[in-house]
Amino acid sequence: MASPPDANVIPDLERQPLLTNQDGDNANGTNQARSHIPSGLGRRSGLEQQRQESVRRCWRIGLLAIVLALIGFLVMGVYDLITGQAGGSPYGHLNGSCDHVEPISPAEFQERQTNLSRLLVDLKSTAYITEPGSNMKFFTNIHWSQSERPFLLIVQAKRNKAEKVLTKTTIIAPAFEASRARQNLLPGSSISVKTWEEGGSAYKVVREVLDAPWDGSDDKDQDSVKDIDANGSKKPKDPEQIYVDPDMRQFVSHGISTALESSTRKVVIADRAISLLRMIKTDHEIEILRCVSQTTVNVIRAVKENIKVGVHESEVQQMLTEAYDQAGLDYENGNSLVLFGKDAALPHGSGNDTKLEQGMMVLIDSGARLHGYLSDITRTFWVKRGLNKEMNDELDKVWGIVKRAQNASLQAIHPGAACSSIDKAARSLIDNEGYGARFTHRLGHGIGLDGHEEPYLNIGNTDTKLRAGMTFTNEPGIYVEGDYGIRLEDVVLVTDAGYEILSGELAESANEP
Repeated sequence: MASPPDANVIPDLERQPLLTNQDGDNANGTNQARSHIPSGLGRRSGLEQQRQESVRRCWRIGLLAIVLALIGFLVMGVYDLITGQAGGSPYGHLNGSCDHVEPISPAEFQERQTNLSRLLVDLKSTAYITEPGSNMKFFTNIHWSQSERPFLLIVQAKRNKAEKVLTKTTIIAPAFEASRARQNLLPGSSISVKTWEEGGSAYKVVREVLDAPWDGSDDKDQDSVKDIDANGSKKPKDPEQIYVDPDMRQFVSHGISTALESSTRKVVIADRAISLLRMIKTDHEIEILRCVSQTTVNVIRAVKENIKVGVHESEVQQMLTEAYDQAGLDYENGNSLVLFGKDAALPHGSGNDTKLEQGMMVLIDSGARLHGYLSDITRTFWVKRGLNKEMNDELDKVWGIVKRAQNASLQAIHPGAACSSIDKAARSLIDNEGYGARFTHRLGHGIGLDGHEEPYLNIGNTDTKLRAGMTFTNEPGIYVEGDYGIRLEDVVLVTDAGYEILSGELAESANEP
């Protein structure tokens, strides 16, 4: 007889055989197998599988979300690179706008001196003298500040027996500044530096330079058949003309005149023809002006997109500084006019730091440098129109008048036209619209190394005629003190066929500057 099972031993259910009904048949006459695994344990196993499947599904969803996020960041990064906002700057798309434009080369500066010499000979002048400033930069690329100590450029010219025009260029500098002066010379420059000691006279050195023979010959060697009269004697020579720059300070020009008064030389203001050397731009200068002007327009447009109601004029100044920095132009912080609402009624501003309110127009007059050459662009535009429809309509109407005046003056531009006629074309249109007294300044000014230079487009300048290569601004405006001011300004080039807008696209509307 078998021993009874031990009550303390737990049966191994998974190792037990399946048991059948002891009677062999169930009530239905079928032989049904029964498992020794409890039915509750099977249900728990199914729930565990469902739980594990849910976990796996969550992992898959999480990984998919991570992948999508990474793709999103990648797309945003590519977008930032395309739109120029990489690094958080909204102006990154301006980066390197003019990197392709080269500066004026040493050979071009030498050519400018040669052109000056030819002109001096034609004008029967033997020398041109100037102080630090734009003319010195134009001929030599020397950047120097004026002080009580004279620092002078002398360009001498003569024609030799072979009828070749010769050039000699000299810098007169304080002795203690000689090394710094030489460091300012371009590579390969033939310019010599002469010095004067403290307690001495710069003007005495000027005379010594003018008296000294040069090009290895004495001035007597320059006598030609034209200098001999019918008796074979030398004709008396007219006094040599020494040109001094029109912008030279009075005490400097007086010092030069005094030093030369016992000589056969006469000091006179330089002929106006010399100013044409700067007024008529070369192709290279035009390329520089075109790029710096178009980039300035792009800067203003980019900044406009970031101006919101509530900002102050000074905050927009900071936006301009950041945008110019991205563009790679030389810009001095705060060197723009940013005027809101009635502040713009004064053409050069009122010095307030006004907060922009709904219904105020924004005027930005801005410029920067590229290789020494300046831009000067003005745009007036809406950020958010006001609730006063009558005032909105008035501002839109006046904006349209200014725009049409600019177009009218552009159509008047052609070689040979008097500067006064260009101003008159814009002024007449504004006057016919009833705002003549509100156009309070000239139409424009020349632009290049200086922000304001010849030619000047004003109603009284009937003498200066336009020539191909001249560049200037075109900036009509209407100003109602206490209410608003609207001005549009672009840079224009005179061409053989008429004109080119160097600043590119004109403002389209008060919403699209």
